[in-house]
Amino acid sequence: MEADQDWCLSCGTAAPGRLGERPGWRAASTVIALTLLLVLGAVGAGYAALTGDGKPAPPAAAAPQTQAQVTPPPAATAPPATTTTPPAATQTQPATPKNLPKVHTPTAGATPGSPVTPTPTPTAPAPTTSPSPSPATGAGSAPAATTPTTVTGTRTTPADTGPKPIDLNGDAGTMYDPYGRAKASGDATRALDGDTTTSWYVDPNDPQQVAVGYAVDLGKLQGIREIRLQTPTAGFRVEIYATDVTQLPPDILDTRWSHIKDVSNVGAKDGTQRIVLGAGSTKYRNVLLWFTQPPTDGPRLRITELNLLG
Repeated sequence: MEADQDWCLSCGTAAPGRLGERPGWRAASTVIALTLLLVLGAVGAGYAALTGDGKPAPPAAAAPQTQAQVTPPPAATAPPATTTTPPAATQTQPATPKNLPKVHTPTAGATPGSPVTPTPTPTAPAPTTSPSPSPATGAGSAPAATTPTTVTGTRTTPADTGPKPIDLNGDAGTMYDPYGRAKASGDATRALDGDTTTSWYVDPNDPQQVAVGYAVDLGKLQGIREIRLQTPTAGFRVEIYATDVTQLPPDILDTRWSHIKDVSNVGAKDGTQRIVLGAGSTKYRNVLLWFTQPPTDGPRLRITELNLLG
């Protein structure tokens, strides 16, 4: 060893003196030196951390929770390019919608920038009413009334205003006398001629019982709803019969006659009588007024006007 060496570099034997008298001191001093070096490093690191921002470092476990609660700020949206803000008003810019509205592509020939004119929706025309004349009035029929009709669009539907006069021929009325009870009678056409100054009459053989009728040929099968008559000899009794055959049955008791209605004291109020027969659903060819009792003032029975309505 050299004069200033403490131990042999080849075998590690310490030189005589303090180190040679204390075996193991080198190892102990090395451990102590390393320990002090680590302590000084830890102290320096702690001091640097405390004096870096003036605030204590947050605990390691709390860092993930703080990061999870932080919400990123919303992205800034640009205002629409064509929006003009009045100088005196303060407006808040609306957020840009996620789904933009669909823009219809203009048709060919449209001028760019021109306003789009909406197409009006066609509406159905309002129903209107127009007068429609009723069937022509023939002999023995009441004056025809104007019948209003309801017009819807292009189709005209006549409105049901009640019973309508039936158009009859001038010779449609005849006296019906199966038992020969009439002593005298007048012209049967005068009850259907539309003239209130003329009348049909009959004088029965028996002043207490007439047993004579007045029949009307409808010309075809038709429904009968009403009978209206005028008479100057009020108070008689009449029975209404009808049949669907063309020829009148020879007897009032014939099963081909359908007995419809009886009316007493005919024309007692003002010389007129309205006899309602029904809805007219059943169709007949001939209608019969069968007189059973004479008028109040005498045996002669008169019919001034007779109208049938269907």
